[in-house]
This record gives sequence, C-alpha cells and structure tokens, in this order.
Amino acid sequence: MTYLLQFCGLSDPLQLFYLEQKAATSSAEATSAPGPIYGGFRPFQLDDLLAWALDTARSRCWDGEAIQRLVMDVWMERADVIRQWQLRLREEPAERLLVAGIGTQRDWERRCEQALRA
Repeated sequence: MTYLLQFCGLSDPLQLFYLEQKAATSSAEATSAPGPIYGGFRPFQLDDLLAWALDTARSRCWDGEAIQRLVMDVWMERADVIRQWQLRLREEPAERLLVAGIGTQRDWERRCEQALRA
C-alpha cells in the first residue's frame, strides 16, 4: 500500500478541528476509503510528526514500518521545505499550527474528488 504525507499549511486550532470533523464525517460515509487524517504541530519537529504518524498507523491498521520509513524519507527529502515551514511557524501567532495530513493514495484521491464536487 502506498502512503502519502502532505504538509497542508498553517491554521488555527479551530479550523484544524473543523477539518478533522469533516474528515471524520466523510469517513463515516465511506468506510472503504476513509480519507486522510490531519494533525497540527507547534513546534514542528520530527519526533512529534513521527509519533503522530505511528499513532495514525495503529488506528488505521497500517504498516507501522512503512509509515516510519515514509516520515523519515519525507523529512530528509523535503528538508529545505520543512525548514521554511518551521521558520514561517515562528513568525505566526502562538496559537497557529502547521497542519499535516497522512493517508493512502486512495484516501487522497477521495479527498480531491470531494473538493471538486464541493
């Protein structure tokens, strides 16, 4: 199975909550492809991202080793982009979070299809 990790942008906690609720509602409607799971980070550090991703993997019965490799690979491959997100986050008000999403390829396809229908 292919997993994808995306960095979505900066948000306040309330907007992240709405995003999570919308994802949960979509999950209830389509159990075969529940959609990506979102998390908010401040500060944005590898340990926190990895712990969140592994918790997500356990809750979805995904391959934990594959998720761990994904997070490590993305962190290394996108080091410059991650550094930019970290710098931007420091300039934002204290309550703002960096939002990341993780899911299978089908989860992300479904999310995009829903966005196009909206």
